[in-house]
Amino acid sequence: MRRSLLAVVLLITLAACARPDDETRIRQHLDAMSAALADGHRRAFMAPLAEDFAAETWDLDRAGVQLLLVREFRQHQRIRARVFDIDVELFEDDRATASFQAVLTGGSGLLPEQGSWYRVSTGWRRSDTDWELIQARWERVAGR
Repeated sequence: MRRSLLAVVLLITLAACARPDDETRIRQHLDAMSAALADGHRRAFMAPLAEDFAAETWDLDRAGVQLLLVREFRQHQRIRARVFDIDVELFEDDRATASFQAVLTGGSGLLPEQGSWYRVSTGWRRSDTDWELIQARWERVAGR
């Protein structure tokens, strides 16, 4: 009895330490990026973006995204992103896509002054042991 209890505790501990699967890791990156926007942490938002990142929508590279963030953080005291309907699809061992809906709001007080709803498609590449964002495309569904 004592050995089986010890074995169960050991298995639970090992499972807790296991690396998350690929889909979970990509979802964690998206959650972290949303949290970084809300906290105003530009570097944390940029962390998953690959050096060769390209956004088709406005023909932005990694530096362009960084400039866009600077502008938005200056314009809005608070930025929030609500990401939902995430669909991650894995290809081979080193490629994935993640499509989702996002509602972005910004303002200077407790209530948002602006808001927009977007449909977003992203491309991901495995880099060593983690995933990096290599491509994004978005279209506005509603809002200004």
